[in-house]
Amino acid sequence: MHRPFSARNEDSGFTLVEVVVAMLVFAIIATGFIYVATSALVSTRDTRARVVAANLASQRIDFVRSQNALDVRNVTDTVTLNGDTFHVKTSWAWATAGGGSATCESGPTAGGAFTYKKVTVKVTWDNMPSPDQAVYSDTSMVPKTKINDVTRGTVLVGVIDASGVGVSGVTVSLTPANGVASVTTDSDGCAYLLKVPEGDYTVSIAKAGYVNDQHVDKPTATVPVTKGGSSRVSFAYDRAATFTATYAGGTASLPTNLTTTLLSTYGNRQVAATTNANPKTFALYPIPSGYSFVAGAFAENPGDVAASCLAPDPGAWAETSTTIGHRPDAVGAAPGGTVPVAVSMGVVRLTGLTGAGSFLTAVYVGGGDGDPGCGYATKPTYTFGNTTIVSNAATLALPYGTWKIYRGTTPGAVTSQITSGITVTTVGMVSGTGPATIVTLDPRVPK
Repeated sequence: MHRPFSARNEDSGFTLVEVVVAMLVFAIIATGFIYVATSALVSTRDTRARVVAANLASQRIDFVRSQNALDVRNVTDTVTLNGDTFHVKTSWAWATAGGGSATCESGPTAGGAFTYKKVTVKVTWDNMPSPDQAVYSDTSMVPKTKINDVTRGTVLVGVIDASGVGVSGVTVSLTPANGVASVTTDSDGCAYLLKVPEGDYTVSIAKAGYVNDQHVDKPTATVPVTKGGSSRVSFAYDRAATFTATYAGGTASLPTNLTTTLLSTYGNRQVAATTNANPKTFALYPIPSGYSFVAGAFAENPGDVAASCLAPDPGAWAETSTTIGHRPDAVGAAPGGTVPVAVSMGVVRLTGLTGAGSFLTAVYVGGGDGDPGCGYATKPTYTFGNTTIVSNAATLALPYGTWKIYRGTTPGAVTSQITSGITVTTVGMVSGTGPATIVTLDPRVPK
């Protein structure tokens, strides 16, 4: 008996569930195949790049060994081959007889003779699987000409800028010279003073427009030299940045001996003026974090009240429910750059200055409302020239704090105290009468 033919049965095909399952199985198989193929391609590319990197490292080592050891530099080159970009970095360090190592920037200040120069070549490339898989190659080099003498020593001098990069073209001199000629630093910021007789020396450096981290244009350092030994000295040295500081908006007379304090991460530095010029210029080491400019002889020493003077810093004044003081923001400048700086001060207007005495003097006395004080045994005293009084009046700019103002016939004279005709044109107040009259110049602003 035959089953009747049914076109519907013969043409029914796959169900939707069967199609979905089939597609899923195919996707799994295809994904695995693509992963394996991709991994193989990546592995092949990495292997090829690693072979090229090894060849580049070997070539660089061959080039290094063709040089004099003293001529080897820290350098990074970029090379593009087969669509890959490679970075070939060469670095070096001296090995000393005492088992240590020294470069221009680091190492012991004194040690044994330089025995050989260890050179390391590191090759990396863009998109490498792991930064820990760089290709390295090393070699050791002995100078072609002997740099050590059993009866003399060697001085290695390093000069780096604010970003830690070597400074080239710096003149390096030795005092006393003892027959050792001046040299200049190479592209690594290194210089070698060779065959130096035993003794104590002063190493000095110089380059036009440069200053060190203490703002000295021709800094020095002392260094001992021993027979058959090596010594090392390093300097932080960069193109000076010029800061043009305008005080109190440039509208008031400045003291001829105004102190400006520069606050930075490198420490605080007081700079005394000899004129009442406004603005004033400062050639400073270009610290990336910059400087805060404070008018006055600010110093902070929690362990020694006599060595502290907080009043000039607005940030040291006591906060109230409505006011607060802020230390001036730091201002930075690029090496060789020029930037303006606004330095805030208190301003006092004096009127009715009739009679004898054309010189004005302000003496810090403290005690004003919120004044954090100044513990100096000799209190800050600022003097004004005899051209300050015009038409029986004067406008004075002073550091923040509490002052008594005097008049006299000679600079710095405190012959007679001014007790009337005083107006504070910035924030502050005049209090007391007669000899007890004080002027408080307050830096605090509303919250």
